[in-house]
Amino acid sequence: MNISIDYLVAGMHRVSNFFYKHSLRKVVLDMQDGSTEAYRKMIQDAGFSFEASFEREIVRQLNNGGRLGMMPAEMLLPVMMSQFGVARNDFIDTDPSQLEALEAACNHCPVVGDCWKSMRSGASTAEALSFCPSADIFERCGNDKVKV
Repeated sequence: MNISIDYLVAGMHRVSNFFYKHSLRKVVLDMQDGSTEAYRKMIQDAGFSFEASFEREIVRQLNNGGRLGMMPAEMLLPVMMSQFGVARNDFIDTDPSQLEALEAACNHCPVVGDCWKSMRSGASTAEALSFCPSADIFERCGNDKVKV
């Protein structure tokens, strides 16, 4: 039996891809549990390049509450606010309780994974308005600043 090396390599590649695809959930969970600091640094680095399937799994886990090593209000909220031309100080100066409510909403957001991916890719304000429950508040605050 003479099996071509190319067929053997192609077959091994398919097997490898199958196992990689079907083990991503566990790989990400293991990284969260076993390498918490490295995982935290990876997801907080907007420039860190992820393989597409791996990034999708991180998004899925973030959306399902797997936020080990990440506080959305610390990492994502400032980026989202800057998209609308506002900052924490804009709320501290006018209504600190509103900032606290925004931070709590961000930390409990059901689409934090989508936000994480969008903020990494420099999403537009229109895109942010489509998924962020607080985006309309940021937009109003940004518009009020422009009028002043």
